[in-house]
Amino acid sequence: MFSAHGDWKIFASDNYVLQWFSGCWNEEAAIQYVTEYRDKTEHLDGKKWVMLSIFEEWELAVPEIAPHIEQHCQRFKDIGCIKDCHVYSPSATKGMLLEQLTPQTEGSYERQVFTDIESAVTWLKNCGYEVEIDKFVSQLPK
Repeated sequence: MFSAHGDWKIFASDNYVLQWFSGCWNEEAAIQYVTEYRDKTEHLDGKKWVMLSIFEEWELAVPEIAPHIEQHCQRFKDIGCIKDCHVYSPSATKGMLLEQLTPQTEGSYERQVFTDIESAVTWLKNCGYEVEIDKFVSQLPK
């Protein structure tokens, strides 16, 4: 087994999850990330909650992550995620891969892509969710 390539940060409150991703991911990173996410979000099962994911520093991934991420996405929808924000500067390659890996809007789940964090936070606020992101962002690697 290889060491994980790629970085992430996850913060889970009572009704939202904040995430940040960077680097080029291998399968080992996806497995470790999914395990950490599951541990940090267990308390959200059965609630309605939202997620904001920052992909600005993410540099894509190997194809082997697909089954892990697809199962992960199904799980977060199953346990109650109803709004999902992806934040990254316009990038055809990033957009294409994220569109393939992550679920589309359906039923009570809705995903939106934003080019800046403030717009994503405003959208979530308009949906009835106050997301405190400043402390999370201030702790991200520079």
